[in-house]
Amino acid sequence: MRIIAGKYKGKLLNEFNLGTTRPTADMVREALFDKIGTEVAGKKFLDLFAGTGAVGLEAISRNAESSCFVDVEPSAVKIINKNIQLLNAENCEAFCIAFEQALILFAKQNKKYDYIFLDPPYNTEFAEKAIRIIFEKKLLNDDGLIIWEHDKTKLEYIAANFPESKTKKYGIKYLTYIYANI
Repeated sequence: MRIIAGKYKGKLLNEFNLGTTRPTADMVREALFDKIGTEVAGKKFLDLFAGTGAVGLEAISRNAESSCFVDVEPSAVKIINKNIQLLNAENCEAFCIAFEQALILFAKQNKKYDYIFLDPPYNTEFAEKAIRIIFEKKLLNDDGLIIWEHDKTKLEYIAANFPESKTKKYGIKYLTYIYANI
């Protein structure tokens, strides 16, 4: 796994093999950043269910103001911190905490994000719960964007709850873009 573009382009990241973690493929990350492009520069990025932290680090490589990483798995957070050190990346913070607790903590700290990337285990309803908390706690800036990586089992839910969102298919994976102003 490598950084695709920006100031850390080509840098190889540390990876690990955990049954609970499925890294976002380079192709999907590339598609995501092709969509948001240079708009990430100067913005605050939250990588929820961060795994190796590759998505949030890609944002930092493309000049995001800051990137926050959350994962409940201690070994994942250890890898995220190793990758932050490897890149000597600044304005990065990693939390080993359940996503619900993290979102509530960030709301209490009055944090807001421009981009929130969700890549939970596909067979859970973690993303649905996270999205509900994000909107309830107003964690997304007015022009912000939630980017959700999922499989086809979530398409019906998205169509029913976020009809104005945009979804793109990449092999068996999908990225759905949910805008704050929906």
